[in-house]
Amino acid sequence: MAKKLALIALFAVFFFLAVSMTTLAAEDIEWVGKRDGATLHWGETATVDGYVIKAEDFNENKQVFVSISKDGEKLKIAPLSAGLEAVYDDKIKVYAREVNPNYEIIKRDGKEFRTGNWNPYAKLDIFIRGEPNFDIDVETKKDTYDSKSTGDSAIYVSIKIKNDGKAKAKDTVLTIDTAGMEVLKGKTTYKFGEVLKGETLEPVNITLKTPTPWVDTDLNITAKTTCVDVRGDKYENVGSKIIKVEKKWGLVISKIVTKKNYMGKPVHVSVNVRNEGLCDLNNIVLKDSIAPETHLQNPVTLEKTFSLKSGETSEKVFEYNLIPDKPGEFTFPQAIATFTLPNGQNREAASNNSEKVKIYGPEITVTKNIDRQQLNLGDELTVTVTAKNTGNVDASVTLTDTIPPEAKFISGETRFKHVLESDGDSRKITYILQMNKEGEIHLPACKATFLDLNDYSGEVVSNAPVVYVGVSLPLEGSSTQPEGVTGSSQEKDDSLSSLTEQDNGEAPGFSVILAAAGLLAVTGLLGKSDSEGN
Repeated sequence: MAKKLALIALFAVFFFLAVSMTTLAAEDIEWVGKRDGATLHWGETATVDGYVIKAEDFNENKQVFVSISKDGEKLKIAPLSAGLEAVYDDKIKVYAREVNPNYEIIKRDGKEFRTGNWNPYAKLDIFIRGEPNFDIDVETKKDTYDSKSTGDSAIYVSIKIKNDGKAKAKDTVLTIDTAGMEVLKGKTTYKFGEVLKGETLEPVNITLKTPTPWVDTDLNITAKTTCVDVRGDKYENVGSKIIKVEKKWGLVISKIVTKKNYMGKPVHVSVNVRNEGLCDLNNIVLKDSIAPETHLQNPVTLEKTFSLKSGETSEKVFEYNLIPDKPGEFTFPQAIATFTLPNGQNREAASNNSEKVKIYGPEITVTKNIDRQQLNLGDELTVTVTAKNTGNVDASVTLTDTIPPEAKFISGETRFKHVLESDGDSRKITYILQMNKEGEIHLPACKATFLDLNDYSGEVVSNAPVVYVGVSLPLEGSSTQPEGVTGSSQEKDDSLSSLTEQDNGEAPGFSVILAAAGLLAVTGLLGKSDSEGN
């Protein structure tokens, strides 16, 4: 009997503790209002966070029967009078603020009467249990760390944590994933216990050792909190920061070119190489090439093999001068190095981005044109000489043309001295000659000298046109048409007509050719007759 009484007493204690704990947990729940005074008539519903609250029925005792459902499943039905509440699993609470039968009222003889017609409604406040939630901010001083730099040998991480949820958290633990990096200061697990709603914890600071990867690597530092609420439900939140750690090897190639250059003056180029990495580099093959429209002042071999220890610099691996061939803006090609890393990987490095270098100076061209290529003795020939400056600097140009001895000067200009501005300015002269000698006449090339304000000077020569006076044009393909000859298709047709007329008549020199051919034919026949007679 005593044992039974003891068991009953023990059971009563456990029951009391369980009820007390449940009551305490219910009292500790932090409810979050979602709907305030939602008015529901018969059969109407309100939905909050997936829960469907429905006014199922009303009675004359000013009660409403409220159901709580989720995902089509009816979880609870409870009658509520004003001031009462229904709770399901400590997750949702419905409080009846007002329940009104809302009877129909009519007036008769100045008095109000309630009929049997009613349209009841309830005003309900709906709450959801608050949950803890942590906002986690992982911060580093930089986003990118250079493993080759002594200033980047350590990564300082600060983790800021705030409970921005709707309830306090219990048994809170912070776990840090360092992405494999070594912890120099601090630890990877911290316990905080209870964290109230809205509370911000002291920042957690740790120091990590910067790794030295062979390739640029992204590393994700992750901070995770775990906790429970007053009901013991578990929660987890994560914050992270991705940092980039640059490779541990590095070959820096600097190609230095003088920025402002002038025609007639050498462009100085030098190439320096520095091993900024943490490992030695052996058998580096460095190649360079020259810019377009330039040539080497002196012969230089632009390929070299050498080695560099970590932190070592090789000055002026290449050093040479280029002579510009023409003014303008040109891209200097990159110097390229190939090598093998200690881990066996083949790699390539290039000099700083290829630069555009401007070379200043005039670029003078002279073109000599004639109005026709074939003419008769005594005919006049019009010659046009054009000088043009396509460079980027003005220049004083002196042009002088020469009259061939086979011709007589009739009129026009054969020389000028003029400043030609940059970017296409031109000047021309035109003069007329009378051809006084037959044959294939080569007009002399026209010469022009120039000088700019930087004392760059030079001489250019035009093309040398050929004219045919009193003789036929060469057969097609036997000689090329001289550069600078201009003329319309009509003029070419006229030339061909002239040639045909001369062939039908007695073109100068043609009768001599026929006579020579006849003489050879007769000689051949006589020789043949003599041999037959013998």
